[in-house]
Amino acid sequence: MKIKRRNFNKLLTSTILASSFSFRSYAENYAGPVNWAGVSFLLPFNEIKTLMPVTKVASEFKSDVDNASYFNSYLNKSLREKPIKNIDLRLEGFAENATLAFTYGFSAEFDFGEFKDNEVNKTAYLMYSFGQSLLYNVYDRVIISSVPVRAIATNLISEEEKAKYPDIKAELMKRAFYNTSKPQSTMLEQFRIMADKQSFKKKEWEGKKPRVVLVDFPADANDLFNNFGLSKEQFISFLGQSSTFAFGYKLESPILPFMMNAALTNTTISRFDFATKLYNKIDVKLPKPDLEIKIYHQGWEFAEETYQENAKSLLKVSLGMAIEIEIYDNFDEKVLYKQYFFAEKTYIENKNKIMRSDAANVCELTEAILERAFFSIKDKNYRNKIISGDGVQSQYTSAIFQLDTDKPEEVNKQSELVLSALPQVNSF
Repeated sequence: MKIKRRNFNKLLTSTILASSFSFRSYAENYAGPVNWAGVSFLLPFNEIKTLMPVTKVASEFKSDVDNASYFNSYLNKSLREKPIKNIDLRLEGFAENATLAFTYGFSAEFDFGEFKDNEVNKTAYLMYSFGQSLLYNVYDRVIISSVPVRAIATNLISEEEKAKYPDIKAELMKRAFYNTSKPQSTMLEQFRIMADKQSFKKKEWEGKKPRVVLVDFPADANDLFNNFGLSKEQFISFLGQSSTFAFGYKLESPILPFMMNAALTNTTISRFDFATKLYNKIDVKLPKPDLEIKIYHQGWEFAEETYQENAKSLLKVSLGMAIEIEIYDNFDEKVLYKQYFFAEKTYIENKNKIMRSDAANVCELTEAILERAFFSIKDKNYRNKIISGDGVQSQYTSAIFQLDTDKPEEVNKQSELVLSALPQVNSF
């Protein structure tokens, strides 16, 4: 198959999940207290119910150990029992003399629906949650560190278990926040891995500030969203959030939050007060990005053919797509990096498509391309591999990822330019 190439009150003002890497992204040493603002939303409170309905309900669940919300309660418990080293983090009340405040802000959710597996009488659920771990200066009200976070909630639930809860999706999102069955895979654990490594000793962002400023989709391919599962606007949002996460995680770099409107110079931090049942908010400034990341998605194409196995009529599905990535240095006013990646995934599906989500498959492959693309900038060995073609295979799925170039030395040169421009980071 060939795809054509184209061009969130006082606590806050006196005043988290993250990917598991360590970084140093601040200037001027700071030894004072840091106020913990808990969990928040990076949205005006009147938009939360519309844009993040599942996360909103799950985030307001009452804790089973105190009077806080469930996620805040277990975050606070973890931070009390295992304090972050070398930081005076104020979990209760606030320090009047604190310059820095720390919050985890949910930034987006994507619900890919539910799919009934009649053979086992269970329902599959798939949801993505994106967020940012934000450290900000409470006097300037400006972000001085931002790290992206992603959580994927996949569950296969029986009808008996589903009947126990009035809102099964909110219950599953709550389990993704924290659960005792698999605590290592929860948002809380990811936050702790990051917080134990992060520096809180600076009051300004040090080094260049990357941000995804553009995500683009072909104007003549709107028909791809017919019966797709996500609207075009939702997919563009996913693309921006996923690109931000992939860049931060694979390049081990802090990165500013993605905003659908790249012209915005501030973001709203909204925090739910469990005592009053109301949201409090402040606006914080988004520093101007020095490195502009632009993502050009080229669209996708599905192809199907009949497949027989054990007398069952199945479909063999091929999904192909391509993405172009550009990184522009505002200071030097030049393009540092511009490369084109494509991928094709082949998998087996029920012929009636009852277990199939086109949106989920497209988003998963999109994310896989982005993670490999940014990792290829960092790792020369993998760069060589993806230029030749990176193939992965399992029993019922195979995929190929490739960087489309006939000038590998130019790719090496561009990758080194990006690495030299990134904020300084530590190793894992």
